[in-house]
Order: sequence, then structure tokens, then C-alpha cells
Amino acid sequence: MTGASPDTTDADEAAIAWAILLREEPENAELLAAFEAWLAASDLHANAWATTAHAYDRAGDLRPMFMPPLRAADARPVLPAGPIPYRRRAAKTAWRPRARHILPTALAACLVLVTTPSLLLRMQASYRTGTAERSQTVLADGTIARLAPDSAIAVTYAANRRQVRLLKGEAWFDVRHDAARPFYVDAGGVTTTDIGTAFDIRLGRKGVTTEVTAGQVRVAYSSAPPVSEPLSRGDSLHVGFDGTVSRGQRPAEQMAAWRNGQIIVRDRPAGEVIEALRPWFSGMILMRDEAFARQRVTGLYDATRPVEALRALAQAYGGSVTSITPWVIVVSSAGEP
Repeated sequence: MTGASPDTTDADEAAIAWAILLREEPENAELLAAFEAWLAASDLHANAWATTAHAYDRAGDLRPMFMPPLRAADARPVLPAGPIPYRRRAAKTAWRPRARHILPTALAACLVLVTTPSLLLRMQASYRTGTAERSQTVLADGTIARLAPDSAIAVTYAANRRQVRLLKGEAWFDVRHDAARPFYVDAGGVTTTDIGTAFDIRLGRKGVTTEVTAGQVRVAYSSAPPVSEPLSRGDSLHVGFDGTVSRGQRPAEQMAAWRNGQIIVRDRPAGEVIEALRPWFSGMILMRDEAFARQRVTGLYDATRPVEALRALAQAYGGSVTSITPWVIVVSSAGEP
């Protein structure tokens, strides 16, 4: 989007504002009619909307990340996908909002949605962190729990077991081993059981990744076929909610690099770096296209400076970073209109 014309920028800003308003009031007939009129007014609007709706879908449609992952059979409300369902017709109202009128209010609503922990998360979580915040806690049994930014856990200890639920985000545990009281972490149905270890676990939209920095664990998931994998120091395992499993290995010192405010990747999709930077940024990071997100990248990025990290990623691998506002950043392939 670098070098985009003012008309294109206005359309992009208006599309983002519409996305927020329609997400908040999907049944508002007057709002929908005004949106249809704006969408039908030009191809520029239609193109901006198609891109923005897709980007919002990639960002999770502003759904809290602590919610149970959506399976293929689950229905979920989505923003209108583009101009096809909204064919040209006369506007039902003379009201046609302009980006400069609705954008400040809409972006304020967006910021609240992104940065304010939900009441449900507050009620469930024993410990949680906010944007760019990290924490360390010693649990009742002496286990050390470190939370990455924008993460939450719920801790339940009983006489014969110790259970932690990763509700959102990422956490690292240095477990005080006790064979009589097994310690395990549940993340979206994927269970990691301690066998005397320190490990990191990350809950994403598509699955759960476990990395072992010391000792051993066993990762289990009741998919078809079921998953039951032992891991040792330096091993990693990603279990997709669709049942896919991929193993990896790298130096344990590079695992859970977020503890030092870093993101370290080797031959991984650029989209993974962008996902890892989202909890460090007080706003929204949107991806305009899949091509850049799929590109394989290698590097070390400073997560404590997410905007600079995004620009470094884009500069090194032929991308483009545009700040629509201080709270909305769009990443795309270089030269994309």
C-alpha cells in the first residue's frame, strides 16, 4: 500500500470503520442499507471491503483468543465477505457516513475490543497478562509459571493432580515434579503432561505448540486418530485442531524466546512472526494478502518494538507496512495497491 492514492487510503479507512460498525450492530437495517449504498458506489469501495473483510477474518473477527477453538462444523457469525451479496440498488436513506465522521468512534470501539479483557476471562483466569506485559508466578507447589503478553491461565490443584488450563496466549512452566500429583496443562483439548520438565505451550487459532526446554513431557489429543507423543529437551510438537501433527527440533536456548522479548524463527512462514507480534501491539495488525504471510523467513525480531519488527520483516522479505492509524497496521506484499 506504499504510495497508495488518497482515494484508496480513504476507501481502506472507511472499510475498516464499516467492519467495526457491522460487527457491533449486525441487525441494524439502517446501518446495513447505508453500507450497501457505500459498497455499491464504486469498485474502489468494493475492493477495499473485500480486502478488509478478509483481513478481519484472519485477525479472528475480533473474537477473544481464550474462546475454545472453532471446529469446521461450528457455525460462527462473519462479516459480509464482499460485494456479491450486496448488489447495486438505490439507497434507502440519505445518510452516507464518511470515514472522517465515523472513523474516530469506530477506532475507539476497536481499541476497546482489542485491549480490554472480557468479563469471562477475568472470571476464569487465575493469572493473566495484558498487551506487551509478561509475568512470573510461583504456584502453590513451587512450580514456576511465566506468562507471555496477552495470556491467561486457570490453576486447579487437588490431592491427586495439578491442572492448569491455558485460556489464551502462551506460557512457560518449570514444573516441581511430583509423581503422586501429576502436573498437566490443557490448551484447547491438547494436554501436555509433565514427566519432570520445563516446557512452553502456545494456544493459537489453528492448534497448540509445545516446546520442551528441559526434561520430558507427553502431549495427547483425542483426535482421530488420537495423538500421544513423548517429547524431550529441544523437541517441539504442533498439534492442529484438525488432527494434523508436525514435529520439530531446535536448540532449547532458542525456545520461548519471548521471555527475553524476542521472536526467533528459522525457515517459518512470515505469518507466524506477525501472529507472534500481535500480543505485543496495542492495536490491530492486519494482513492484506496470503502471499507475504506464506513466505518463508528466518531471523531474530525484537518483540518489545513490534512496529519496528514488522518493518524489518517487510524490508528483508519484500513486504510493505502501512500505519492507517497508530492502532491499525496493515502488512502486505510490496507494491500491492
